[in-house]
Amino acid sequence: MSQPQSNARALAVSILEQLELRGGYSNLALDAALAKAHLDPRDAGLVTTIVYGVLQHQLTLDYDLAPFIKDRKLDLWVRILLRTAIFQLVYLDKIPARAIFYESTEIAKTRGHVGLAKFVTGVLRAFQRDGAPSLDAIEDDHERLSIATSTPLWLVDRLIAQQGLAKATSILSDIDRPSAAALRVNTTRTTREALQQALALEFKLTPSVVSPVGLTSEGGHLVQTYAFSAGDYTMQDESSQLVAPSLAIAPDNLVLDACAAPGGKTTHIAEYLDSDQGGRVIALDLHPHKVRLIDQNARRLGLQKRIDSRVMDARQAGDEFAEETFDRILVDAPCSGLGLMRRKPEIRYAKQPSDLEALPAIQLAILKSVAPLLKRGGRLTYSTCTIVNEENQDVVAAFLAASPDFEQVAVPGAEALTHAHGAPALQLFPDDYGTDGFFIASFVRK
Repeated sequence: MSQPQSNARALAVSILEQLELRGGYSNLALDAALAKAHLDPRDAGLVTTIVYGVLQHQLTLDYDLAPFIKDRKLDLWVRILLRTAIFQLVYLDKIPARAIFYESTEIAKTRGHVGLAKFVTGVLRAFQRDGAPSLDAIEDDHERLSIATSTPLWLVDRLIAQQGLAKATSILSDIDRPSAAALRVNTTRTTREALQQALALEFKLTPSVVSPVGLTSEGGHLVQTYAFSAGDYTMQDESSQLVAPSLAIAPDNLVLDACAAPGGKTTHIAEYLDSDQGGRVIALDLHPHKVRLIDQNARRLGLQKRIDSRVMDARQAGDEFAEETFDRILVDAPCSGLGLMRRKPEIRYAKQPSDLEALPAIQLAILKSVAPLLKRGGRLTYSTCTIVNEENQDVVAAFLAASPDFEQVAVPGAEALTHAHGAPALQLFPDDYGTDGFFIASFVRK
């Protein structure tokens, strides 16, 4: 792959090429590339818009391009270049077509040759003349929804089978709507009302309808404020702010957070604890650099005395801790992340059906390994940021079948929500409140 060029559109092509070849997260790849490129804010904004826009509409763009490319074999970067151009023509109405044509042709000439540049120009002119092919030509409902929402067909099939065509359509039609930035108030430092007022001159903040300690903003750099540095709040999606309350924590509880990094839920748990009364959360993660993130978050929020972070595989927790040690246990399990498609659009292409076969075994293994560590009468929460039954309801059913001394109970806090699914568990879909898709199940040990 050639080095990113200073041209904003060329940089967007390079970032998308890197993601398709090497995988990774779009936000990290974008941040790293922009840090090196030193573009002015306007050009950086264009790169960001193109990268996320192409990822969100990739299958649609390929469908739009197909009649004009026909059977011609294209290098990956050429296909991506054409995607970026068509995205701009279709979705960005403030950019003149002549600028899109010129820049795309120049990139083709620079990275390829004059003949390739003429081909790119020809495709774009034909598209401008004839327009995108109609989706009405796709007779199958599932395939049409797949192309319209740029979601792989296997995932469309799965969601329709589990939620029905109407709900699947609603979910997938919503995931490209921009997500609001969400913060969680550090209740050991301030209140939601006081923080909203303190930040009112910089941001238009709205109280979350999902979380009683959440505020949302349509834009702005919320991590660059003094209040953030001082630990008055942290960034956390609204739906995941419901996890810590689901544990119904008492100030003197000993809590195990089995899969803790980067520490958003750990620090939320810590806010309910009182270290003078013996309250503490032991936070585990498999990777040392991720455990350091937990510690950094804890120090910024002033909660380090309540948090004991350790490098450990949660499946080996039984070797380290005695049975019936903890009052509360959280398993925020590693999952496919399909509930995060709004923020990380590349997830929909990176995941495969095989992931939904492998992950539930890991999720169930973690639950089974930590369950004996919970005291009688204690509470265990299982949560994921995904929206498919294989990782949610099916794992719950398997855990209950293997653990007769546990019973599932309603999730505390869910009663305040009008768009909740899966009771007694709590399933939120992205279209319910414009949040990440999330699943929470609560259990009590008899």
